[in-house]
Amino acid sequence: MLPYLELIFKIIHTVCFLIGCFFNVSLCYVAIFHSPSIIKTYSVIVINVALTNLGALVCDFLLQQRMIPSGFNLFYISYGPCVKAGPEFCFDIYGIMLHFYSYSLWLLILAFAYRYYVMLRDEPSRWALQLTIFLVYIPSFIMMTALTLDHADPSIVRKMLKSRFPEYNLSGLVITGSVDTTQFAAMFAIIHMTVLSTPITIGIWILRKMIMQKLTYKGIDLTSKTKNLHAQLLKALTLQATIPVFYLLGVIFYFIGQFGIWSLPIIEFSIFTSFLIVPILTPLSSLVYVSPYKRFVLKKVNGKDSKSKIHTSSVITLGV
Repeated sequence: MLPYLELIFKIIHTVCFLIGCFFNVSLCYVAIFHSPSIIKTYSVIVINVALTNLGALVCDFLLQQRMIPSGFNLFYISYGPCVKAGPEFCFDIYGIMLHFYSYSLWLLILAFAYRYYVMLRDEPSRWALQLTIFLVYIPSFIMMTALTLDHADPSIVRKMLKSRFPEYNLSGLVITGSVDTTQFAAMFAIIHMTVLSTPITIGIWILRKMIMQKLTYKGIDLTSKTKNLHAQLLKALTLQATIPVFYLLGVIFYFIGQFGIWSLPIIEFSIFTSFLIVPILTPLSSLVYVSPYKRFVLKKVNGKDSKSKIHTSSVITLGV
């Protein structure tokens, strides 16, 4: 059964890599060259999101990693192209991938915070937005740096995994991991990826509710076209607020394995596979629901421009 599971796992990661790269490259191109002036500032976030997703997808494809949590130990089995360069390289790619995933989550809540901010005040300057993006990047950068400096001896990791799971056939596999998750690097990564993901997700849903309350305020008289734009935004907010759930799904699989609730290879394969949905849905939500980007896509698909026009700057800015 396991060889078939490994094959399915590789196919899923390869297909998600190709689809995700196509969506994110498309979004990056549209955001850079076809963002109207009114959303030029916010397009900075869009471009950062697309590039971060691309980084996560490339790292995941190189790794195609299975995580085996066990008490104060974390073991990783890599099945991707990184195995040709050795376990140390795979572990470095793991740290880089993890930092991309965490950063994308910070960018997502920043996007919601931006939407709410511009409903109350004037749009911030591009410099202020870039500074904010840099500040939210710092925790992910610290995590990546700490992990790349925390290499464990692969032979020791292999022996520990074999002693913990003697039934696993480890011959020919590239194995890395953390032999003591109470150390700073591993603990920081665990807290950052598991503990913080929950309040960030809750914060996104709170911001979504606050934005929707503003949009549906009955005291505002809206034209039919403006109401349509609001409806599009509400759909986008709903989809984008759902995206972090896939991070939480991976976290749930991690804790299931960590506490021995259900120790099966399919759970170990599912931890990072759940994360893969995020860099696919994130650009898709913008390409489908952001009016300027959607019109460009429709123009390319149908060979003609969409007839819908934009009539309100506030809705455009929020609809990214």
